[in-house]
Amino acid sequence: MRRLPIGVLACILLASWAAAPGGLAAGYGPQQTVVIALDITDAVTLDPNLAYELSATMADHQMYSNLVTFARGNLTQPRPEVAQSWDVSKDGRIYTFHLKRGIVFSSGNSLTADDVVYTFQRVVSLPKDPAAWLITQMGIDDKNVSSAVTAPDPSTVVVALPKPFSPGAFLSIMANPVAGIVDSATVKAHVVNNDWGNGWLTDHSAGSGPFQLARWERQVAIELVENPRYNLGPAPQVKRIIFPNILENTVQREMLGRGDADVAWNLSAAQLAAVRSDPRLYVVQTPDLAMEYLGMDVKNVPAFAKAEVRRAVKYAIDYDGIINDLLNGNGTPLQGVIPKGLFGYEPTLWFKHDPAKAKSLLAEAGVGAGFTAELLTSTGPAAGGISSGDLAAKVKNDLGAVGITINVRQVATSELLKTYRGQQSQMVMLSWFVDYPDPDDFAKPFGDYTQKSLAWRLQYYNDPLVKLVGQAAEMQNTPERGAIYTKVNETMAQDGPFAILYQPVLSLAVSKRLQNFLFDPVNFIDFLSLTKH
Repeated sequence: MRRLPIGVLACILLASWAAAPGGLAAGYGPQQTVVIALDITDAVTLDPNLAYELSATMADHQMYSNLVTFARGNLTQPRPEVAQSWDVSKDGRIYTFHLKRGIVFSSGNSLTADDVVYTFQRVVSLPKDPAAWLITQMGIDDKNVSSAVTAPDPSTVVVALPKPFSPGAFLSIMANPVAGIVDSATVKAHVVNNDWGNGWLTDHSAGSGPFQLARWERQVAIELVENPRYNLGPAPQVKRIIFPNILENTVQREMLGRGDADVAWNLSAAQLAAVRSDPRLYVVQTPDLAMEYLGMDVKNVPAFAKAEVRRAVKYAIDYDGIINDLLNGNGTPLQGVIPKGLFGYEPTLWFKHDPAKAKSLLAEAGVGAGFTAELLTSTGPAAGGISSGDLAAKVKNDLGAVGITINVRQVATSELLKTYRGQQSQMVMLSWFVDYPDPDDFAKPFGDYTQKSLAWRLQYYNDPLVKLVGQAAEMQNTPERGAIYTKVNETMAQDGPFAILYQPVLSLAVSKRLQNFLFDPVNFIDFLSLTKH
């Protein structure tokens, strides 16, 4: 029996699913519905205080409001959202937020300072929370959160940071979905076995954003519909958003051409060129605050314990071939851990494709005869719209040429992340996207293992680097901070377990039925301004 590709199967399931919407989704026509075709296999949970993957946070952005937010396309200065204003103490440690009055959740419950406090408590108390480091890095944890975040009255929230922390980074994190304010009364009503309501909130919503969750069928689609009680601004003209799980970019392109999708997320450079010549479509591009990287576990593969071997891998990779032949315009060179567009970006390219140098380093490390490692990669696309399989094959070929045998194993992103987060991988190839637009968002996960993020997952424990990253985190964007990030980038390049492959250019193919299309790599699509004809 012939098996259908998963993307085609998802289209069939989606067609029947969308044709007969039930419950919250009933009654919305084509002009009120926007379909965004992309790979959503990374979604593990839609609980905003726990979600950490692209598709989940994209949905949560629409369902939850934050103390502050960024205007679409302007990531330089947070602006009020739930907070109408805030004060900061002279030492930069105490933030007093004054909340807008009259805000309601989709349940009809009023949003008060107690809901903000409860949100902070959930973030630092949920077990195995991959997003919690965004808050705990400030010194707030489950032991001190009750004193660090308080509500002196229903319209005031005071956040007293236990240690100095970058002011720009703090406010940027307050705009991240991890700080999305949940309806404490609704969530508490669904707590089971002290789970903080996570079992329920995984596939339900309890926010005050312009949309609410209609349903999420794993591996098929996420569907949002308008929140009729939204009162933080004008109601959106788009009333229903569907994110179907479409892994293959050929299927995304076909859906866009047929009118079954309004936006295709992961098209290749060749497909985007074709889109530009189609009078029904257009392309929206922006430099992505992201990178595609190759990670090497320094404990699970003994050879990777040696810095010479890690550098050998970096010299073995044909970066120009990846950027010119595979990405074809959808990526730019990057070898530091802070992308272009953020303070601390380092333009130096330390490594070029040099197999002889790679072999020399392997011999110096005592593994000149080569070794074998398993590379985990996703079944979906890599950053920049190229196939993860194609990119992994290129890396396998490059490393094979210097004597490193790579066995590629493609799995669903959710399965990959489970292995990776459990420190059980040997090599991984993944993307890292901005959480908040400050260099600390990249330096900490890549360099500071105490955050239990990327460096920790690869068991790379470099205490002097942790100290450097921590120093920079407490500083404003001064030349002194820039000098520290220069050291961080240099250390990571020469010693770190990451080979940064490239920085992607984010390109969306869009139907001309959509107007007022605003987009950036932090807020994603602005559905509040979007209209459809």
